[in-house]
Amino acid sequence: MCNSGVGLTPRLDRRRLSFSAGGLHNGVVLLIDDETRTYWDHISGEAVHGELAGQRLRRFPIRHTNVRAALIRYPVLEVVLSDPSVLGKLFGRFLSRKTIGTKGSFPPGFRGTMGELDTRLPDRTQGLGVMVDEEACFYPTDRVRKPVTVQLGGRRLKISVSDDDNVPTADPLDGKERPFQLYTRWYGFSFTFPDCEIYEA
Repeated sequence: MCNSGVGLTPRLDRRRLSFSAGGLHNGVVLLIDDETRTYWDHISGEAVHGELAGQRLRRFPIRHTNVRAALIRYPVLEVVLSDPSVLGKLFGRFLSRKTIGTKGSFPPGFRGTMGELDTRLPDRTQGLGVMVDEEACFYPTDRVRKPVTVQLGGRRLKISVSDDDNVPTADPLDGKERPFQLYTRWYGFSFTFPDCEIYEA
């Protein structure tokens, strides 16, 4: 629902872990590992409850896009789909419509998993969350339609929205690697990074 997703390396101290969805907290999926039944925040990669609490998996950003844009970039694209559960199929039908650039809707009972919302923005505002060291900033998509150059954590970044998929990205202007970033909705980002800044155009 929050549109967010990151890459996580499923190894900790040379031990491989297997994950599945373990529940919801603050409107964000918690992962659970089969080996220790520890719960993990899927955005931060941190173990939040259980035997491995306090440990953290290595994370890396992924690029959100849509099918049309992906096929333009990668004409021979292999797609792998998992077999969803009955509940997954039910919610899939409820949610199976375009979500990039739309308001979206919460399934029944979803709000009950959330704490107090940060009301600085409407909860389902879509945008790009960027983290550099300990600094985090949320860039609402509507405020970065025209490319902007920003400073975050001592780095110069160009924030722009791709024409082919309507998804914002942060690209470095200092020759270093891309900062950690995720395309998400405001409520998911603000729950994970409660002291974040909001970009003002």
